[in-house]
Amino acid sequence: MKRWFMTLLLTVVIAAGVLAALSTRRAAAADDEVITADRAVTAAFEKGDKAMINKLVDPEFTWIDTDGMMWPLREALESHVKPLVPSTGDIKVTEHKYGNVVWIQDNLGKDYVAHTWVKRDKGGWKLLQTSEISVHPRDYTAVRPNYAVPCINPCEYVPYKPQTENEKASLAAWMEQESGKPGMWAKHIADNYDQRAVSSYGGPRGPKSQMVAAIAKAQEEVAAKHQPEVATVPFLWSRWWDYGTAVVMISVQPTYGERAYWASRVFAPLNGTWMMMESYHNYIDAAPVMTAVPLDQSKDPKGLKMISQK
Repeated sequence: MKRWFMTLLLTVVIAAGVLAALSTRRAAAADDEVITADRAVTAAFEKGDKAMINKLVDPEFTWIDTDGMMWPLREALESHVKPLVPSTGDIKVTEHKYGNVVWIQDNLGKDYVAHTWVKRDKGGWKLLQTSEISVHPRDYTAVRPNYAVPCINPCEYVPYKPQTENEKASLAAWMEQESGKPGMWAKHIADNYDQRAVSSYGGPRGPKSQMVAAIAKAQEEVAAKHQPEVATVPFLWSRWWDYGTAVVMISVQPTYGERAYWASRVFAPLNGTWMMMESYHNYIDAAPVMTAVPLDQSKDPKGLKMISQK
């Protein structure tokens, strides 16, 4: 009897501890300053509450919707753009903290939204960037070029001049990541939070280990079939923000044999190496399917120079 009572008592104590721990986590999530502000700004956009929006949103705010349309703050307010994922409901919330940058993802079914919150010297936390994706299949066929496409941009040339040391470091790391050289993608993709990039057509990608294996397999298949090398996609326009502990970037990137997309990213150092922490790819619905022109036709001097140096 005594042993039974002690077992029961121990079970109750453990259960109480588990419940207390769960309650603590829930309370911490509920009381989190940025998550609270995130819910408030989503509700404000739903209601058209301009006073609350202006209080919580950064002056340089941009909103990229699921169709790939980019809305600065003024245009978003004038067009009464509404959030893809609502402020209430059975929403899965993910929060990743990078010092003065906090990345929050709200997910409801096939709909995903990334909110990038930033903390400047004064004014507290502000919403800098929103990217929305409603995952759907392609309504076209992606076509891989059957001729070589060298990595002119972003491997050798980029249409951007970094303004700070952090921007220089994060850009250099991203260029190395996209170089196609063995191990460089894995070197600069973070998984300390099990981060999963999200794209319009694929939704959340698999874990990093799975992606590394898939890349290696694809490279082996290309080599076995003696297919020409096709580089990563370039970028034509970008904007960067340095917040000391992390760098935020948005860019427009055409693709080879697909539609162009908007990319929104967060870079931060991890164990001395600048890493891509977060990434969203919003394909632009109004964009045509595009590709590169073969070098023997375009005579692009940058591309020809790179080919000659190999």
